[in-house]
Amino acid sequence: MPDERNSTTPSNFPQSRMPGKRYKVLFICRDNAVHSIMAEALLKRWGDGDFYGFSAGIKPSAVIDSQTLELLKEGRVWRSDLHPKSYQEFFRRDAPLMDFVITLGERAPDCAPMQWPGNPQTLHWRITSPDTATPADVTHIFRKAFTELETRIRLFVLVYRKEKMKRAVA
Repeated sequence: MPDERNSTTPSNFPQSRMPGKRYKVLFICRDNAVHSIMAEALLKRWGDGDFYGFSAGIKPSAVIDSQTLELLKEGRVWRSDLHPKSYQEFFRRDAPLMDFVITLGERAPDCAPMQWPGNPQTLHWRITSPDTATPADVTHIFRKAFTELETRIRLFVLVYRKEKMKRAVA
């Protein structure tokens, strides 16, 4: 039975807020096979308890990129519930309302929606793209992208946990 607390299927997500603020974050990239899958897995690792991570693509791939899969396993953040999906799943009536939608890549994906249900904060994180790598540099670029995402996510979690602490003591 899947762990609903961390499920990536929008319709399995509990609609009511749990006690305390838990942020819902959707990571978007072009194909949901590299950057956004990495980000979802990393947020689930570093943000557990305070964040719910999701990912999607504008034109989702059928499978996760093999080098991404290898890195996720090597970094011990691989989860069997990770899979490419369309951003359109997050516009369904039963989809969770996001607090943040973060696009990823060298630039924001073409055709990414400007408005999202629930009016979340939208951001773009420029992340190194394996698309621009020479064949000899591909492994290095994938590792660099993974490290960039892990660093940003850990900082993102830290900032919002500090905000939560400030509100708790105020």
